[in-house]
Amino acid sequence: MADASSVTEQAPAAARGGNGTTPPEEQFQELYRELCKSLGVDAGAIPARTAALEELAAAGFPLRHDEEWAHTPVRAVVEQEYRLGTDKRAHAPGGWTTKVVSKLLAEEPVKLLTMNGIPVIRAPAGPTDLRRASVLREAPDRPADGGALFTRPVGSAFTRLARAFGSCHELRLDAEAGDGPVHLVHLAEAGVLSAPRVRVRVAAGARVTLVETFAAARGTAQDESPSLTCGDTEIHLCAGAALTYVRVQAAAAEAFDLGSTTVVQERDSELHALSVAAGARLARHTLNVLAAGPGVSSRLGGAAVAGGAGKGSARQVIDNHTYLEHAAPNCSSRQLYKMVLGGGGHGVFSGRILVRPAAQQTDAFQLNQNLLLDDAVIDTKPQLEIGADDVRCTHGATTGRLNEDQMFYLQTRGIPRPAAGQMLARGFLDEVVSDLPAVALRQRLLDLLHGRLDRLAWSPPA
Repeated sequence: MADASSVTEQAPAAARGGNGTTPPEEQFQELYRELCKSLGVDAGAIPARTAALEELAAAGFPLRHDEEWAHTPVRAVVEQEYRLGTDKRAHAPGGWTTKVVSKLLAEEPVKLLTMNGIPVIRAPAGPTDLRRASVLREAPDRPADGGALFTRPVGSAFTRLARAFGSCHELRLDAEAGDGPVHLVHLAEAGVLSAPRVRVRVAAGARVTLVETFAAARGTAQDESPSLTCGDTEIHLCAGAALTYVRVQAAAAEAFDLGSTTVVQERDSELHALSVAAGARLARHTLNVLAAGPGVSSRLGGAAVAGGAGKGSARQVIDNHTYLEHAAPNCSSRQLYKMVLGGGGHGVFSGRILVRPAAQQTDAFQLNQNLLLDDAVIDTKPQLEIGADDVRCTHGATTGRLNEDQMFYLQTRGIPRPAAGQMLARGFLDEVVSDLPAVALRQRLLDLLHGRLDRLAWSPPA
């Protein structure tokens, strides 16, 4: 594990005001004025958005003194200049949008497609009955309410960005939503600030698979600057609902992706949440889950690959933060997050479980496992806060390298050492994905992770 001082950062020079440059918050204020001008409204005409921007200006971006962000190099993100994007590229036939959607979704229908945060598709694209089984509409611009139910703040500077710049869309899924995955796809171009926002409500008794994919394009000779995607997703599970939620991050190597997902579970609901990350220069996903009613169960998982990214083999950072709050009795939760790190990659895991005094007979388990292939770095911090006395809660973290006995076994059967290492790394990650019920989806996720592993520059020691 790395010493925190070796990976944290000083306050951005712009934020300190030491060199006379514009503070990073002012860039986004200027972008917001540009956005309001394009919408034909005054800057203060949308109270919820204005309030989010004012909160950002007051609080600023997290720096090295913020424990929750100590290992996330925010300076590289906030000192970059961004622009507002359009949806024109999404309409180009046979272009990048079509290729990305085809690769990640095959022939499955898209429920919502956004380009640079702008909705392109609001209804199913393809033969499906989802139009009857669900309702998707633009939600009014009002403050999000899911996070208010937690005992601690679950927002950040980047969720404030999302709520200032993003139009929120609401998806309601009932018991007739069907067996196939419901796809939400968010695409971003180089140099653009993209802020897709979605609220999902799963009706009582419904069983749904929801896949949310975030992808960003590579830069061009004309524009090599990275994009910044701040996704903000809120999910509410009604009593007895069951949701499989998969978040896929497949951004270009230069991109930044800092998103959050907040889930509130009512009585007897079931959640299986999986985060798969295989791209971006810096990717951080924050998952907040509230077990609000008795009998709730949740399984949280993550699979990620990090290595060199971008020009000059810049260190790629993949950061997973989870916060699971047990507020009611007789609930259970399981967490398993795995990372494979090589080529100078940097992995971060911070998992916090809070058990309120009323949450008696809570059964919570959390494990973070990491596989280092060479000079990679890992910072891991599992945490428990227990306020009840009749609970069973455990947590742990392991970090290691390839098992030499297993490597030797494979080599004695004629498998070259690099191939043997890749086989073991694949098997290490596959455990997290293997229990997804949708076979086609499971295979696409495995292909994505395996492809990233194959491109990882690493040399297992002889």
